[in-house]
Amino acid sequence: MDQSKEHYLSSVKLLSELNAQEIKELAANFQWVSYQPGGEIIEYGQTRHSFYVIAEGSVDYLMPRKGKGFVLVGSLAEGDVFGEISLFTGESAPYLVRATAQCRLLVLDAQHFAFMLVRWPILYQKFIEKLTNRLNRAHFDLLEAEHKEFLRSGLQLNQFEHKFYGLWGTPRTTREIENKLNELSLNKDHLLLIGERGTGRQMFAWHLHNRQFAKDAPFIVVDARQFDRQWGDLMFETHGHDRGQAGFRGSGLLDLAEGGTLFIRDINMISPRAQLRLAEAMAAGEVNCRIIGNLKDKPEQLGQRLISQLLEQFTHTYLLTPLRTRKRDIPVIAMGILEKMAGQHNRNTPVLSPEAVKLLLSHHYQQGNVTELIQIIERAFFLVEDDHITLEHVLIGPAAEETGWSINLMKWPWVAWLVRRGIFPGWVQYVSTVIFVFIVALLFAAPDTKTAGVLFVLVWGLWWPALTIISPALGRVWCSICPFSCIMEMFQKLVHKNSPVPDFLKKYDYLLITIGFLMIFWVEAITGMRSSPLYTALWLLVVTAAAGAVGMLYTRHSWCRHLCPLGGFVGVASVGGMLEVRSEANVCLNKCTTFECYHGTAAVSGCPLSMHAPYVDNNIDCKLCLHCVRNCPNDAVQLKLRVPAREIWHLVRVNQGFAIFIVVALLMLIPIHYFEPLRQSWPLAKWRLWFSAAFWGTAVVAGIGAWLIAQPFRSKPASMRIKLVFAFIPLVLSGYVMYQLHFIPGVGNISFGVQHAAAGLTELQHFVPALKVGQLIAAICGAAISTLSVIMVLVSHFRKAAHTKAGN
Repeated sequence: MDQSKEHYLSSVKLLSELNAQEIKELAANFQWVSYQPGGEIIEYGQTRHSFYVIAEGSVDYLMPRKGKGFVLVGSLAEGDVFGEISLFTGESAPYLVRATAQCRLLVLDAQHFAFMLVRWPILYQKFIEKLTNRLNRAHFDLLEAEHKEFLRSGLQLNQFEHKFYGLWGTPRTTREIENKLNELSLNKDHLLLIGERGTGRQMFAWHLHNRQFAKDAPFIVVDARQFDRQWGDLMFETHGHDRGQAGFRGSGLLDLAEGGTLFIRDINMISPRAQLRLAEAMAAGEVNCRIIGNLKDKPEQLGQRLISQLLEQFTHTYLLTPLRTRKRDIPVIAMGILEKMAGQHNRNTPVLSPEAVKLLLSHHYQQGNVTELIQIIERAFFLVEDDHITLEHVLIGPAAEETGWSINLMKWPWVAWLVRRGIFPGWVQYVSTVIFVFIVALLFAAPDTKTAGVLFVLVWGLWWPALTIISPALGRVWCSICPFSCIMEMFQKLVHKNSPVPDFLKKYDYLLITIGFLMIFWVEAITGMRSSPLYTALWLLVVTAAAGAVGMLYTRHSWCRHLCPLGGFVGVASVGGMLEVRSEANVCLNKCTTFECYHGTAAVSGCPLSMHAPYVDNNIDCKLCLHCVRNCPNDAVQLKLRVPAREIWHLVRVNQGFAIFIVVALLMLIPIHYFEPLRQSWPLAKWRLWFSAAFWGTAVVAGIGAWLIAQPFRSKPASMRIKLVFAFIPLVLSGYVMYQLHFIPGVGNISFGVQHAAAGLTELQHFVPALKVGQLIAAICGAAISTLSVIMVLVSHFRKAAHTKAGN
């Protein structure tokens, strides 16, 4: 039966904005009711109201007329809805609804109807649009009046008090606002509220309205950008007035707001003609409501945005300052929101960690001021799984944007089948884990056997070089099938404390990953690990044990995100890769209410790196596990093929500390390439001493130099300096490819040659080792792509600077 409910509800046009999961949630609140032909579904004057969806059958809509009984107004059929007018107005039913055939209805009671509108605010606009259209088409005076009353009530729904947290900030800020509200409430003069988007202009108007008018007085909100289009001739209804006089009477907009407040968003966006008509109506005393308009301009620029006749009608103006100028209010507002949300959802109030508070204070909120802060805190509230909001829950700044051309691989049926069935990467990871365990066990148990020798060569001769070669092309494919994380998950199923990741690890993870990466190469060189199966097995076992220990102690895949040296290298390499997982941010932010990409589902766990899909805009923050692709109920997360290296010049919210990793990884190639040929000619102790000194000395100097040059964390979005450092990633990778090519089995025995023999001349031959050819190709590709990346970073930077200058 529930499946049948979902089927019928999904065909209702008013509910078209809801996805399948939301329809399923809504269907649980509807009940089936059947009526025989002639049965009265809604009686005239009925006071108990419900919302009805016609699943099967049809009904007639009748209204009383003096001396004529009930008159047929219209008929409704399958897929139509009714009953909403009485639910909004709260008055007794002014109409009669009668079944004309065997009817099967889905019925939603008043309480669940109200919950539906609160749960999915987008439905408010749908109902308003529906009734606006019906009002414009109305031919019966009584029906028009009822529609007008519904529209008036519907416009007020967007202003229910639950939408305003009523928080201004510190006691000082609150006192200043309250004093101004008290002052303005002493009269009903029209008011202009000036301030940037999200500074609380509408909330201020709502509180002023509540202080002046009765509880049931209308508080009508309209958007000036859609003023003419949405209202049409209803703005200028004269109803008894001379057509030569300006008027908004009758069923016009001012009539709807009569006895209350009309709040006009961005009033300067009204057309000059409408501004003039409104000014004339206000001047003629035809307005029986308080008009409050808002706009973003500075007070001295009002004359440039509003015509003088309209500006003269506003006797008061008030400026609401942006949040970035009163940052002391931020922690107070944030905790106030959390307390109110916790009360609404019957949860303990989450606590903001000190690092989370610092992050909130460091942001400038230029996108939306208090509104932006509210969105950040609300998102953190729904993302956090315990009572501690930490850095990964506080997602700041704009969502990820489309950066250019790409191919959505999920549109290819065979790719979608592999991903959604969990075959890739799931089953591939299980196979790689079995192979990994077998190799480690054999290298430990029988390192001198022929099989162990072959596997040993595969580890150092194929896997390690392949990791370096494949990652720049296919991104973090290795991370998606990594046996270390698979074994870590097995450990977590046995013991998992699930503790929050310490702030120290989050803050300095790039340093720990850099040091770990250096340690791998240093230990490999000092111990001669490439020639020792036992040392190799021990190294693989140590990495596995570290991953397992961190996994059992901390939440999700903390090892992969904050500590894994291989993951750090592959992540940096993947910034220039051709594969990415990105979401349609608009769909995620406006339609998703379940956050399943983060929390997961019963079948598939959430993001192992604790990321929210619409805010993933770089490959370092995504290990290509594809959990979000499988979990998203809106199919908004996609696996894409893109232009190589394009991410570099579009970087925004990347971990800027990896600039140190990149420079260190580049310069440490110098001692590696220099000392490797000397290993055979120098005494081992001398070689180890000088190599270690040069290796670690270079690393320290490179790290300090990178910090001074790149200046990471100076700004939230990646600066040009950071992007320029990241532009050298292809060059770094080419250096490691050149190094790793030495160890591919048999590569030294392959040469490319040219032979030429002419009549009477000596035969000419020229051979070039394949190793040299491969290294030359790697060097050319790395240098070319890095050069292109540097150029694109500079071009992008200067274009942005020119655009900003033009905008000012």
